[in-house]
Amino acid sequence: MKKQVDNELYKAYLLQIVADECKRSFFYFVKTFWDVIIKEKPVYNWHIPYICKELQDLSVFIVNRQEKPYDLIINIPPGTTKSTIVTIMFPAWIWTQDATIRVITNSYSSDLSIEHAVKSRDIITSDKYHLLFPNIVLRRDKSAKSSYENTVTGARYTTSTGGTITGKHAHLIINDDPLNPAQAVSDADRETANEHTKTLASRKVDKANTPTITIMQRLHEMDVTGYILSKKSEKIKHICLPAELSDNVKPASLRDNYIDGLLDPVRLSPDILAEQKTDLGSRSYAGQYEQSPIAAGGNIVKNEWFKYITPEDFSRMHGREPIHFFVDTAFKEEEKKRKTREARNDPSGIIGTCQIGRNMYVTCAASVYMKFPDLVRFIPTFAKANGYTGDSTIRIEPKANGISVVDYLQTATDLNVCEIKSELIQDSKETRLTGQSAKVECGRVFLVAGAWNDEFVGQICGFPNKPHDEYVDLLSYSADYHLRDKTDKQEDLQELLDNLY
Repeated sequence: MKKQVDNELYKAYLLQIVADECKRSFFYFVKTFWDVIIKEKPVYNWHIPYICKELQDLSVFIVNRQEKPYDLIINIPPGTTKSTIVTIMFPAWIWTQDATIRVITNSYSSDLSIEHAVKSRDIITSDKYHLLFPNIVLRRDKSAKSSYENTVTGARYTTSTGGTITGKHAHLIINDDPLNPAQAVSDADRETANEHTKTLASRKVDKANTPTITIMQRLHEMDVTGYILSKKSEKIKHICLPAELSDNVKPASLRDNYIDGLLDPVRLSPDILAEQKTDLGSRSYAGQYEQSPIAAGGNIVKNEWFKYITPEDFSRMHGREPIHFFVDTAFKEEEKKRKTREARNDPSGIIGTCQIGRNMYVTCAASVYMKFPDLVRFIPTFAKANGYTGDSTIRIEPKANGISVVDYLQTATDLNVCEIKSELIQDSKETRLTGQSAKVECGRVFLVAGAWNDEFVGQICGFPNKPHDEYVDLLSYSADYHLRDKTDKQEDLQELLDNLY
């Protein structure tokens, strides 16, 4: 009996040692609870204990309700355990310091925000956590996936970019990937993310005390990181950890931790980084992995990225794949009232495109100065002369007088004419082209050799420093249409059917 009691006391003694060490060190807590939510063997690269120490240092001010010394921004590549540390484990650990702490976490989608919250809850409700911290208990009546509270008023609330969090206030706000790479190319989505960041700033128990931790990869010059730094850089502690050693490393002293010039030579090895650069393109890679959202080398698209094929070779491989035509009608009715010749003479553009396998082929292009009557005669003539068949479509940008051109051609001809349906339409030309540039860079866009090539390539590769840019939009729209996944293209087909019937 005495031996059993001694064993129980010894077990309690060991548990207390582990609990005390977890409270003393957030990194120790991470190692202790890793297997609760992740079954793969951990790789504790140097940046993990470093970030843990940074979060722990900031927690002292939160727990003691002292004025925060700064807000924290951490820029780090994907696949570096950032969300596991910051958004999943840190809220569970900070309750071991003060179970009354309320936390708001945000991500670009509600599904991701909830996934993070659920994993935190899995830690808090685990047998291990209960043994080490038996005083921290979730309320049964307030234990949803998206938000939950404990029995001593501590809480975890989730939201997502563009969502609401009315009536909730927190002692800590964590903004984890407030927008994703696809959203970052959209002016509207970036503005939404930046405005949402402002909203989160109003959800603080005490503005002087509540810090915001923003952790993300860089996606654009004016993503949330860029926006915050432009507004209050002097009140920010900025940690920047690119995948490869560069002047972007912040603080500069961390450069000494890089091994053979790499942040994490195991998970971000040279082979992995080379593959990512191929898949993402240099501009996206520069942001997500180098934490520098402007790629070196100038303009968005480069001449050498385009591939060429002879008309004869294209004809042999073309088969029955239809040619689709994309049109940018520059002329506006209201431009009749403008006085300058330049305003009256913006060109309209048209290109023919075809998808074969995973690649897109631009078969022809023309840039013309025409007003409405001449333009609606030219478009059918050009299309029929350049491979239009019954399976082809003519897709017209619904700007300028494009809607009128669509209406006229649908009424006056038997051609398959519709408006371009693309989320890209609301974005700027630069944003549109940037979002599609990786498809050109990785060799998926071929040009059928012809006299039009030089003008087409010169305008796109010279953007935004060329006087005209109709081909810029047409390349963006056609690449978005042809080189998207199957589900998106099925949606485009349905939209075409809706227009025809």
